[in-house]
This record gives sequence, C-alpha cells and structure tokens, in this order.
Amino acid sequence: MKFIYHERANAENIELSGDSFSHLKALRLSLGQRVDIRNLKDGYSYIYEIKSINRRSADLELVFKSLISPIKHKFELAWAVVDGSVIEKSLPSLNELGVGRLNLVYCDFSQRNFKLNLERFERILISSCEQCGRNSIMEIAIFDSVDELLEYKKDIALVDFGGESLDRFNGEYMLFVGPEGGFSQSERDKISAKFAINSPYILRSNSAIIGVASKFLV
Repeated sequence: MKFIYHERANAENIELSGDSFSHLKALRLSLGQRVDIRNLKDGYSYIYEIKSINRRSADLELVFKSLISPIKHKFELAWAVVDGSVIEKSLPSLNELGVGRLNLVYCDFSQRNFKLNLERFERILISSCEQCGRNSIMEIAIFDSVDELLEYKKDIALVDFGGESLDRFNGEYMLFVGPEGGFSQSERDKISAKFAINSPYILRSNSAIIGVASKFLV
C-alpha cells in the first residue's frame, strides 16, 4: 500500500477509523511513526504523525505536505454498460493503467436492469489508488444512450469486428467497447469509424476494454 486515503487529508488533525484504520494496522505503524495520507483531489501528499492509537481508531497530526508531480491522464474510453459486478472487477485495472475517464453507456443490447452504484465504484477506485500510488481517481460518467454520448463527443470509433487494426489508431477518436452482444445495427450506422482488436478469439467485453487500455498505457 502506497498511502492511505482520507477525505479530510490537509486538516491539522484527523482520525482514522474503519477501513482506513485497518490499513494503518496492516502497515504495522505505531505511536510516533509517520504515514502518508492523501485526499486524491488536490495533488498533495500529507505526512501525519500518529499521536494516539487504540483498538478501533488512531489520532494523527499533520507534520508537513508536499506536492506530487502531476500526471495527466488524458486517455478516455467509452464502454457499454454490462453487469455491475463485471464493471467493478475491471475498474482497478483501468485505474492502474492510467485511464483518465471512463464513459459508461447504456446501449441497445445493454440490460436496463443493470443499476450502477457510483459510490461503490468510487470506493473501489480509492482502494486501487492506495495500492498502485495513483494520486487521482479515474473519472466515471454515465450516458443513457449512444445518442447522448454523441452529444458529449462526436469523434468516436467502435471497437468492433471488421474495423481497422488498432495498430493504426493514432488517438483521433475516443474508442468505444460494446456489450457482450455487440453493437446494434442502428448504433453501427451512427458511428462509422471502427477499429478491431487483433485477436483470433471472441473476447468478453471486459477483456476487450482492458486489452484496449493496456495497448495505450500512459
């Protein structure tokens, strides 16, 4: 674990409890030792000293702060909504690979009963950041349809069968990975640009998006 998250990191005094306190115990830190605490919003690392500790919580006092060299995560992807549990399992990998923003889109072949829990997504991403050292959380946006996504951004390319090789992709489009059933003909008609993953196998939706993100790791 690279640091511990706390939403009030920057205050003179904070209390760690719950999961944050469990992380502190996992680091085997004790009274008088120092720990890196971050809020994942302002780009700073806050070094706190443990002033008191008991069975369920610890009180910390700010010693100093330092600005972490910012990394601009510009790579943006769109992904058709699939089962929430599948998305949850993929979020840490996408966050660690440096995806800046993930746009989740309800497509024609997405099941509308899949309800997305953004608060749970955020907790997963925070844990990912603590583990990998990323100092900002991957942004997530939800779109109700492909039409709504196109209102946000026009330059989109489907990751689909029969498209150009991704080896020719030079960043001019936002890549859009479809659901398990693929894109509908209506959606293909709306977005003409297409790229294909060079694989002899049919990939699951989550395998495809992680494969795309891995190819363009920033």
